[in-house]
Amino acid sequence: MKDWKIAVSVCLLLTAQTANAQSNAGSLVGTVVGPDGAPVANVPIRAVNAATGTDARTYSSATGRYELPKLPGGKYVVSVAMPCCAFASYRNDGIALDTGQALGLTIQLQEGVSLNVLGDDPSTIAAELRSRQVIPDLPVPRMAGTPDLSGMWLVNIDPFPERPAALPWAEEIARQRIANDGRDHPHTRCLPDAPPVPGGSPPFMGKFVQTPGLLVILFEDVPGFRQVFLDGRPHPAIPNPSWMGHSIGRWDGDTLVVDTIGFNSQGWNDVYPRTEMMRLEERYRRTDYGHLDVRLTITDSGVFTKPWVQQLRFDLAPQEELIEFVCENNKWARDVAQ
Repeated sequence: MKDWKIAVSVCLLLTAQTANAQSNAGSLVGTVVGPDGAPVANVPIRAVNAATGTDARTYSSATGRYELPKLPGGKYVVSVAMPCCAFASYRNDGIALDTGQALGLTIQLQEGVSLNVLGDDPSTIAAELRSRQVIPDLPVPRMAGTPDLSGMWLVNIDPFPERPAALPWAEEIARQRIANDGRDHPHTRCLPDAPPVPGGSPPFMGKFVQTPGLLVILFEDVPGFRQVFLDGRPHPAIPNPSWMGHSIGRWDGDTLVVDTIGFNSQGWNDVYPRTEMMRLEERYRRTDYGHLDVRLTITDSGVFTKPWVQQLRFDLAPQEELIEFVCENNKWARDVAQ
C-alpha cells in the first residue's frame, strides 16, 4: 500500500510539473511579409534558444501567418533561409521572450538580388517547373541490386540550415560577401559554382546518368559535368586540385556515399571560402520514385572548426531537359577591372 501511494504521489507531482511548464510556456506569433507588406507563404521560420536547447521550426501559412508555441522564456535567434533570389534571408539575434509571453513578431523580408526580375529568380522558375511535373506512381528503380539514381532532378536548399562554425578570418570574408551581394562570386566570371549540383543559371537542375561503375552528373554550368567513380578505385595519392574535385562512391545499403577531395582554393561554399584541405561527403537516398534525400558534410579545417552539415532534397523533373549553357561574362569582368 505504501509503495502504491508513493507511486501515485510521484505521478501527480510530474503531472503538476508538466502542466505548470505548459502554462509557463511562451510563443512567437506573427506574419511574414515582403518589402511591400504583402504576406509571403511557405516561408521556413526557425527560433533557436541555445541556453535551453530549444530549436523550434515552422512554415508560414497561405496568409503569411505563423506560430511557434510552447517556447520557454529566454533569448532567441529567429532566422529565415530564403532560396535565391527574390527575397534576402532574415536573421534577428535579439528576440527576448518572457516566461509565458505571447510575443508578436512581424518578419519583413527584404528584396533579394533579383530585384523582382522573375527571370533572374531560380526559386520562382523552379516553383513553376514543379507545378507541371507528373511523377509516376512507381517503385524506386534498381540497377544490379542498388537503387538507380538516374533522372533529371530539381534541387531544394536546406530550409533550416545550420550556421557553420567558421574561423574568424573566414567569417569576416563571408560578412563582406553578403554585404556586396556576392559580386565577386566565381560564376560572375564564368567560373564554376560549388558541388553537388552547380548552377550558373536558374533553375538549379542536375541530370544523373548512372552505370554500374560510374555516375555522371550533368548540369547547366561550367564545366558542365561531374564524375563519381563507382568501380572501387581509390583517390589519387596526390590529387590535382580542381573546381569539382575527385569523387569516388560506394553503397551503404541503399544509400550512395560520395567522397570528394582535391578541391582548389578558388571556389566558394555558399559565401564562405574554401582551402585545398576541404573534403565533401554526399549521401544520396532515393526515398521514393520522385525524391532524393541528400545529406552534405563539408570538412575543411582551414575554414571551419567542425564539419558543416546540410540537408537537401531533390525532386524528380521528368518533363524537363538540360539546355545548352554558354557563359560570356569574361569580357565584362576584364572591362570592369580596367
